[in-house]
Amino acid sequence: MINMLITGIAVVVVFSLMILAHEMGHFVAAKRAGVKVEEFGIGYPPRLLTVAKRGDTEFTINAIPVGGFVRMLGEEDPQAPGSLASKSRPWRALVLCAGSMMNIVLAVVLLSAVYIMGTLTPDESQPGTGIYEVVAGSPAAEAGLRVGDTVISVDGRAIEDYEALSEYTRSHLGEQMTLVVRRGSETLSVQLTPRVDPPEGEGPMGIRIGPPLVVKSYPIWEAIPRGAYETFLLLFALFSWAVAVVRGLVAPQVAGPIGILHATSQAVQYGLADTMRFAAFLSAQVGILNLLPFPGLDGGRLVFVVLEAIRGGKRVPPEREGLVHIVGLAILLGLVLIVSYFDVLRIASGGSLVR
Repeated sequence: MINMLITGIAVVVVFSLMILAHEMGHFVAAKRAGVKVEEFGIGYPPRLLTVAKRGDTEFTINAIPVGGFVRMLGEEDPQAPGSLASKSRPWRALVLCAGSMMNIVLAVVLLSAVYIMGTLTPDESQPGTGIYEVVAGSPAAEAGLRVGDTVISVDGRAIEDYEALSEYTRSHLGEQMTLVVRRGSETLSVQLTPRVDPPEGEGPMGIRIGPPLVVKSYPIWEAIPRGAYETFLLLFALFSWAVAVVRGLVAPQVAGPIGILHATSQAVQYGLADTMRFAAFLSAQVGILNLLPFPGLDGGRLVFVVLEAIRGGKRVPPEREGLVHIVGLAILLGLVLIVSYFDVLRIASGGSLVR
């Protein structure tokens, strides 16, 4: 019960941090642009209380404790003084992009913090076999093996390296094995049976192995560049995936809110560092997805700013643009419901979104 409560709190914190960072980006950019921000809300309405009022902005606490929002004056009314629509194209573009920019900054901060706390690093000087990945639902997962564990013996035989473990496993498919595992300062004994015919890419035990993993921490001046570089690799991977989907090279594997909540709860089970890495991935993903040129998203609104520039400053009528965004949001909501339905089916069948 306590574990479920901790997991639930962690999921709320991850989602709130990700969404609040996005909205904070919009808020800061809007204030710099001279846009009147009427409300910065933590959580979603109905409103519970107003914490403070600074200038034109009310800071509120709302009933649904996930995420937040920024309410600006006249987002589609260029005649209203202090409205977003009354500002120049560069300022409007900056305000629209700022949320995604802050999500990317959050990813860098989270990954840098992971490097400061300590991250698992291969150490070939250590005997044994390190576990780099555990596939959900596999014999290894059912036996309780975790990423970062080190296998030091199997059936009483010392395991000097990962090749020895692979060879022994291949010669004992379908037979129960006893593994002695080092986990931090603990030594554990687990039993599992490697599969004779495992799913493609999973292996008999359902693990990815290599040299033993040790925790290595970095000073802040090294951690920040490493966090930034890993964020760059993450963004590049997301961009490459999006291009591959558009070109029809890979199937678009996506998850809705239910699937993301489930995946976050799974990541929490692996500890703080993995939770922070997953939160960084989600934050970067939210940043990229919000810039897609789809009506209703920040990227969709940015398209109208670009279109205005191409037309020599002539704007699309606000009511027409608003209708386009409403239709886009309706389509997005429909897609979310469809994806969430398949998420429920996948979770109910024992599937996983986190390996």
